[in-house]
Amino acid sequence: MRKRWCFWLVMLAMLGLLPPRSAAAAAQIDVYTMGAGDDLFSRFGHAAICVTDEESPVGRCYNYGTADFSTPGPLTWGVLRGHGQFWVSVVSQPRMMAIYHHEDRTVYRQRLPLSPSQTAALVSALHKADRPEQTLYNYRHFDDNCTTRIRDLIDEVTGGLLRRPNQIADQPPLRSRVVDGFATSPVLLALQQAVLGRRVDAPISGWDSMFLPEVLRAELHSHLHALPEVVYSRAAPLPPPSTLSPLVLWLVSGLGLLLLAQLGGRPGKVLSLGALTLLAMVPWSLLLVAKLPELRINEALLVLWPTDWLLLVPKAQRIYGRIRLGGLLLVMLGKLLGVLVQPLWGLCGLVVLPLASVLVTEARRRATDTR
Repeated sequence: MRKRWCFWLVMLAMLGLLPPRSAAAAAQIDVYTMGAGDDLFSRFGHAAICVTDEESPVGRCYNYGTADFSTPGPLTWGVLRGHGQFWVSVVSQPRMMAIYHHEDRTVYRQRLPLSPSQTAALVSALHKADRPEQTLYNYRHFDDNCTTRIRDLIDEVTGGLLRRPNQIADQPPLRSRVVDGFATSPVLLALQQAVLGRRVDAPISGWDSMFLPEVLRAELHSHLHALPEVVYSRAAPLPPPSTLSPLVLWLVSGLGLLLLAQLGGRPGKVLSLGALTLLAMVPWSLLLVAKLPELRINEALLVLWPTDWLLLVPKAQRIYGRIRLGGLLLVMLGKLLGVLVQPLWGLCGLVVLPLASVLVTEARRRATDTR
């Protein structure tokens, strides 16, 4: 009996010498970044962060890109107004991989080489998603999205390891990133020139560039030495980029409106000027309702005026036409001098051709009526 008690006392003493095991300290944290898919919403990629520990031996993954996509109208309105609410959802790692396998999107994994204390802090922050209402945030594509949320968490627990070396504004502007994302769609490439303002044409820092999953992946590799590993490779080739530049598309559209105004009589002029007015209503409406600076401060407003229908009013035609063409000449001068920075040449071509046609036709008609 005495030997048995001695045995258990020795065992307890040995166990007491062992450090307590922490689930957070034993956890492994992986960042997953996904490539582009086939639909519009997937063209800029996606990111998630996963924890593997005793609680979730197969891994639980946190997705900061969750919203109520069943109501696209209210969601879009909320994003434009600056209060489109997104939150974090949690799924198992196998479930997440099955989703992106089904969507045929390349998936990269990077295991973060964090210290036990950093891992514990990050796991604790991620546990807030156990109550999704605590993770609500207002989505902004360039500033606060599924990728920047992960970037911010990692940067916080590493003491600014991602932010500190990425403060200089020496990276390509946001518009170049948008062009890359919309490379397969000439229509979207053209429309973004009318919708996105001058904010997206300024150089940005590496920190701001990490709104894109592919940039975050590169920075995690560079500064944390987290080697990217391809865990699924897309089977189908991605659609090739369009060879039709926005400038050509706008000029061809302008020629079409010119021919419509020249050959269609008064109905043709109505349709031509109506098309310009409808297009102009897009950026002007965003100026009135949007809260995002990239949608409000827009040089395209100097080119697209929703008042071109005044060219159909004989009494206003001459004065308005002169003002309109004079304004366009000032825009072109501003582009040549570098005062205006947005890609406006195509929009100028779109507008000048039909406007000039209408003005010339009406001038000839007035001259004929006078004789």
